[in-house]
Amino acid sequence: MVANEIVDPTEQTDVSLRQKFIQVVVPVATVLLILLAIGGIGWHNYRTTRAGVLKLTHELLQSVQRYVVQDVTGYMGAATLGGSFAQDFISHAPVAVTRGAFYSYGATMLRLVPQIQSYYMGDQTGGFLLVERSPDGKGLEYTDLRIVDGKAVFHHDFYDEKGKKIRSEENTSDNYDPRIRPWYHDAVEKKGFAWTPPTIYASTKQLVVTGSVPLVGQDGVQRVFAINVSLNELSDFLDALKISQNGTAIILDSNGRIIAGHGFQSVVERSQGGPAKMTLDPATQGTFKRVYDTYRVRGVGSHPFRYDGKNYIGMAQTLPSSDHWVLLIVAPENDFASFARQSGRESFQFSVIIIVLASVLAALLARQGRRTERVTKELRHEKALTNTQTSALQQIAVTPDLLNVNGEALALTEEIAHITQGRKASLWRLLHDGMALICEDSFGARQEAHSGGFDLSRKDMEDFFKLVDAGVPVLVPAAAKDERTAAYERVVMRDSGTSSLMLYPIRGASGGHADIVGVITIEDAPNPLSVSYFLEIVASIAAIRFGGMAELPEPEKVSAADASEVQKLPAPRFDAALMQATTASGEVGQGQFPSVAVMVVTFSDPVMENGDDTSSLLPLIDRIASEVQEIAKRYSLFSVKVAGHRLICVAGCTKEPDSTAIWRVAEAALVLREACMLLLSSANIEPIFSIGMDYGPAMGGELGTDPRIFNLWGEAVTLAELMAQGAPDVGTIEVTERVYQALREHYLFHSRGSFYAPSAGIGRVYVLATRR
Repeated sequence: MVANEIVDPTEQTDVSLRQKFIQVVVPVATVLLILLAIGGIGWHNYRTTRAGVLKLTHELLQSVQRYVVQDVTGYMGAATLGGSFAQDFISHAPVAVTRGAFYSYGATMLRLVPQIQSYYMGDQTGGFLLVERSPDGKGLEYTDLRIVDGKAVFHHDFYDEKGKKIRSEENTSDNYDPRIRPWYHDAVEKKGFAWTPPTIYASTKQLVVTGSVPLVGQDGVQRVFAINVSLNELSDFLDALKISQNGTAIILDSNGRIIAGHGFQSVVERSQGGPAKMTLDPATQGTFKRVYDTYRVRGVGSHPFRYDGKNYIGMAQTLPSSDHWVLLIVAPENDFASFARQSGRESFQFSVIIIVLASVLAALLARQGRRTERVTKELRHEKALTNTQTSALQQIAVTPDLLNVNGEALALTEEIAHITQGRKASLWRLLHDGMALICEDSFGARQEAHSGGFDLSRKDMEDFFKLVDAGVPVLVPAAAKDERTAAYERVVMRDSGTSSLMLYPIRGASGGHADIVGVITIEDAPNPLSVSYFLEIVASIAAIRFGGMAELPEPEKVSAADASEVQKLPAPRFDAALMQATTASGEVGQGQFPSVAVMVVTFSDPVMENGDDTSSLLPLIDRIASEVQEIAKRYSLFSVKVAGHRLICVAGCTKEPDSTAIWRVAEAALVLREACMLLLSSANIEPIFSIGMDYGPAMGGELGTDPRIFNLWGEAVTLAELMAQGAPDVGTIEVTERVYQALREHYLFHSRGSFYAPSAGIGRVYVLATRR
């Protein structure tokens, strides 16, 4: 790398650090101090105001609680005090007037107290008396349990509002016994005032709660006096209480069932009149549920809480003269001190506005300084990038034989990967008929390794070839997910572990979209389009190089220096039908040869494929034969045999193992593949051929008398022919596992799975792609 290309990104001068400190740190620090002071004062005022508001709210709500408890206690006192009065009044009444005293007391209380639904009294003998409001609500109904003709019946007397008897009627009692009712035996067992759970009152279909008290009359008979209090009336009473603008109250019994309170009618409808189902619903009564849970943990008192983004104050208080009933009150904080909270909120908002404005000013000041610094940095970066690209072009320019068709394009791919910072850069040449792309060179930046020589077929990657034919730069962020590049990613990119792909076209002499001669591919480059100018120059150089490949050199023009660089082995044996066994410096003999490399090339019949006259194809066949002879000489193959549509090339027929035989055949296969594809495509013939290779021991010997013919047979020959017949695509070199084991350190292979050969059994098959 040139010295001026090396850049230290951590390098900082004292001047730049001082500029950043003055431009950013000083103004930002000053504004931050101001902001902290304003924010601290605003926050302190807000906290002080809020604390005062909460204290005032709690005191106000405690006063409201005492007021509500007093009113509810007074409301329920009609039952508790009334029960105590009736206990004393009836127990001291003479036996003869006990019935009249009960009716007189009950009628008077029902006319004066609207929340009382009815009074009834039972005794230990099964007697039962009842006084209640008439169904129309305008009079009273007196009921007692009598024995008529040996049957227990209810006798009803109806009176109007003025106390005048209207009518009487009787109906069966259905074996009603007051002694087994909860209101009777609970009071007797408790020996004092007792409450029963809410029940549905038959005549009015309203929920009532019953309070009962035991008493003993002058005759010594045990009696129980009971009072039905309407929960609907109690709920209406609680709704009428003015707790706050949005405050509500509710009463629960000791089991968490709703006795009365806000929204009582909806509770009744939700529970379908079942008292056992009248519990708090978290969906609609979540605030009361929160207060009740806190009460069960902490007991009575004030319990501020936050629910659904709002602040509430909840209070819980047990009701005296009840069966452990609890009164719950919930009110939003804003109902009591909204003015103070509004003042604190406005002060806080003003502070926030000041903070925002000051922050904007500080940000603008810092942004201006940073923009200046960023523009300067971008200019330095552009200058460094220009210098880097200039150095890269200079390196390309001084590369020897860059435009020589027989040379390698290593400098092009290396500089592309270096400038674009991509993980891999490849140079592809499009064949004349456009049916295949040949990789001139591929450079992996991480491994710093070159490869090439492999090809891509249009019929396997039609969408990718259409993208190349478009002739415009294309950047695909995820090649595996784009249907245009998915096949390319699977075949080429997946082994490298890359994901993004950039295609840059290589145009021919005309420079138009229709004259595409190749393409540059770059994998996992951060921003390759930013160096499009450099890529355009490299593409033009590659176009000139590809233009020199339009004409293949004639066979006689092949350099003799290539042949002098290989081993000094005997000249290859050629015969149109069989190998002719002439003397080969003692190389040929009878018996087994330990390391024979066999290559079989199979061609489809060109006459059958295209319908051409055989005589017109003879020059092409002769050209291919000449290329095969030159390749055989260049890589010192032992012999070449032509049998119909098959071409058999052999190396390593020596008594001693020849470690170079498989290498020479592999190199010959790669060169032969390239030559055949170019010659067939230039003749407008679809290049349908395949190559198979195997490596191992084989049996050979000279047969006949005049002339003596050398023949080779064995497993290596058979498997090489099977590989050629089973090759998956045009120009594919399919090899056995023995070839893969011998060449895997110097060549790239793709696994094709397993195959079965009748004489060899099950083995693995590989495709020879290119050199490493």
